[in-house]
Amino acid sequence: MQYTMTEALPIMKRILSEGRLSIFAGSGISVDSGLPAWDGFIDKYIEICEKLNNSIDPSLRFTDIISDAKVSKSKNLISTISALKGKVKEIKKRGVNTDFCEDELNGLFYAAKPCEYHKYIVSTNYRHIITTNYDSLLEKAADAEGYMGLITRSYSYSDQQNLSIAIYSGKTAIIHAHGKISDIKLDQFVLTEDDYRSIMKHNPGFRLIINSIFLTNSVLFAGYGGSDPHFEDIISDLNMTLNWDNAGDDLPRCYIMLRKDKVTPIREFLNDKHRVDIITFDEYSQMKDFLKDLADEYPRSKTI
Repeated sequence: MQYTMTEALPIMKRILSEGRLSIFAGSGISVDSGLPAWDGFIDKYIEICEKLNNSIDPSLRFTDIISDAKVSKSKNLISTISALKGKVKEIKKRGVNTDFCEDELNGLFYAAKPCEYHKYIVSTNYRHIITTNYDSLLEKAADAEGYMGLITRSYSYSDQQNLSIAIYSGKTAIIHAHGKISDIKLDQFVLTEDDYRSIMKHNPGFRLIINSIFLTNSVLFAGYGGSDPHFEDIISDLNMTLNWDNAGDDLPRCYIMLRKDKVTPIREFLNDKHRVDIITFDEYSQMKDFLKDLADEYPRSKTI
């Protein structure tokens, strides 16, 4: 189903009033902080690989793969990134130090400052805050807004015991589904479906935790493009695990905010089949206003 923001706002407020709405934040919420969105991250990854390539012995260089990546990234993204990451792993096994590449990626995230999106998200009484972003902008926003308890409950996918405690205690956690800044390695950067599935395979407890959140909460996706592969991975895994169909109103739903020009009939059909409703907007400022309205009416307590 497709909603306008005016139609969706009372639905989100009702679910918030029941304490059953979580939010899943994508790279789009950090664009105003100077970080690139999904496509920009791919360009940055290729750029850093190129710097690495220029710094190593000529016999180890992968110039042809980098050149092909620049051309084919829009046509065959998965193969492009898989090939680059494969070459990085290969040269690391040959003893090449890639620390300066990781430092550049870290620097990109560390230098950013939170924007209004981060402020509104941490200020709203969402059940949980999940993100595929490596940056610590949500934590920085929580610190600036005085949500000290929220800062102490910021976890990576590997912190399964602490995540379990947060789930059981009923306290909101910031959950980094792909890891935090400290987890960044050029050959382990989560960019493809295989990367995401590898996390789930090697961290079955985390997969259980994520599915438990989706089983007991409706989830609002903010800052995702309609073709963002991370969004596709999460929804596909959820539906495969729970084997839900689209019938009935007694199961939680997901809601993704998309700009109108990103919505296609195919996208709408597939999302509807996966129990995902689309909330459309014309300008990104409308999404910001939408999140602000939710924060104003259902603020997070600073004492928890």
